[in-house]
Amino acid sequence: MQAHYLTLSFSHKNTSITLREKLALPQHRLVPFVKSLRAIPSIKEVLLLSTCNRVEFYLYTHTPQECIVAVLDAFAREIALPLHILESHCHSALGQEAVHHIFSVVSGLDSIVLGETQIVGQMKEAYKLCFELESCAQEMTRLMHFAFRTAAKVRTQTTIAKTPLSIASVAVKKALESSPKSALVLGAGEMAQLAARHLLDSGVAVCMSNRSKNRAINFATTLLQEKKIKQIVHITQESRAGMLRDFGLDSSVLCLLDWQDMPNLFNDFGIIISATSAQELIIRRQMCEFRDMKRAWFDLAVPRDIESTCADLGIEVLCVDDLQQVIEENRSHKKAQAHQAHALVGVAVVEYFHWIQSLDVLPLIKSMREQAKQASVQEVARAIKKGYLQAEQEERVLRILHNAFNVFLHNPTLNLKELSHHKEGDTIIQALQKVFTQNDNLKLLDRYKCEYDDISL
Repeated sequence: MQAHYLTLSFSHKNTSITLREKLALPQHRLVPFVKSLRAIPSIKEVLLLSTCNRVEFYLYTHTPQECIVAVLDAFAREIALPLHILESHCHSALGQEAVHHIFSVVSGLDSIVLGETQIVGQMKEAYKLCFELESCAQEMTRLMHFAFRTAAKVRTQTTIAKTPLSIASVAVKKALESSPKSALVLGAGEMAQLAARHLLDSGVAVCMSNRSKNRAINFATTLLQEKKIKQIVHITQESRAGMLRDFGLDSSVLCLLDWQDMPNLFNDFGIIISATSAQELIIRRQMCEFRDMKRAWFDLAVPRDIESTCADLGIEVLCVDDLQQVIEENRSHKKAQAHQAHALVGVAVVEYFHWIQSLDVLPLIKSMREQAKQASVQEVARAIKKGYLQAEQEERVLRILHNAFNVFLHNPTLNLKELSHHKEGDTIIQALQKVFTQNDNLKLLDRYKCEYDDISL
């Protein structure tokens, strides 16, 4: 029975942020859920990607329809949502369409911000996690490594990522329209760090608060080492008034606020960019106070950090789906490069399936035996011509040589068949193809080498 690649996708294209925040799984639930998926008989391999803009299942299965039903049923139970809601929003793809989708996602061509590069790191982290949980084996490993190579080719052969954009940079661009002097960044993960960097580069003073203060301190120390800032200031509840007055408007100083003190300060910021991994609201309507100033708060988290009803107090609350105008401008600017990038992805999909076919060991085994047979026939014919062997002995000698080569090739044949089921077998098989077939077109030996040096393949 033939196996297939299968994708099940819930993304910004087919799922509202209200539903996406219900689908997002926190890290402590991600691991046990992936382990539970491994127990489903119809799933041979699975990789789960969960970001603020998408939750997607990448699967390898012999029974696609059975697999779709099982995965959606398991997911519905995990997040406590009716199955029919998932079925109505899920986009599925099979075979080459599934591979094309994965390559497009990794290359940033399916992102809200066209060409953004953050997705590559997110996909690598998802792959690394599932690899370590042994839910990714040979087939998904081949696919993901080839996908990373495709993304690298898109980055180097087009200019779609030359001006690297992300949701964080789009939010900052929108925030800069009001010419802010300072901003508060909530969180210290990748998205929050990107926002802080863009704000500092734009001359905006940054205050940062994170539940884990050590992570914020580590980031601030990195900025100090990179000479992005000149000083780190820790603001406590006792010292906050004077410290904010003295340092709050200086973009060469990064102010770190204690998380427990943040509720006493956030109302005084015109610009807030929140991107935490919290599963509950950070800023609620009842926590907000009226201020006689323009305030724009950007909620880049899924689930969301800021209650939408905060807008009742004249605060402009923007989530990732509200940044469409800036995003569409980016798409229009990169339209020509997007066509070229999609063409590269299309070629990569065809190339990938050709490469997979080339890893079939049966043609290689047949080629090895055929070469052995031809060498026997040629040498026996030469021996008869030179008089070393009588013509009537040809059949017997050929039978002896044939048996000898069968004995010689028996163990290598068994080993090759066994290697074809293991990750390390791909490079060995390709090397043997080069040795025995002399095919100059076989140039993919390291094509899917992973960019994660710490993953052993």
